[in-house]
Amino acid sequence: MNTKFDIKSARVRAGFTQKELAQKMQMSVNSYLRYEKGTLIFRVDQAWNFSKVVNIPFENIIFFKPNYTSSVHLQPA
Repeated sequence: MNTKFDIKSARVRAGFTQKELAQKMQMSVNSYLRYEKGTLIFRVDQAWNFSKVVNIPFENIIFFKPNYTSSVHLQPA
């Protein structure tokens, strides 16, 4: 069974501070904090880069909260 990590636990497991991870992701600390808190969601390319930085397989990282889609409003086709 593969262990799943949220963004914060992936960062901590990798041994980075929030500031260090923000620098590695080439973003401000404030922006990174919003991703870690779940108020922003990584684009796929950012998520892929994050997984490489923390050295955890992409599919083992939970990039958004399970109820995230409940706040998304789909547009009619």
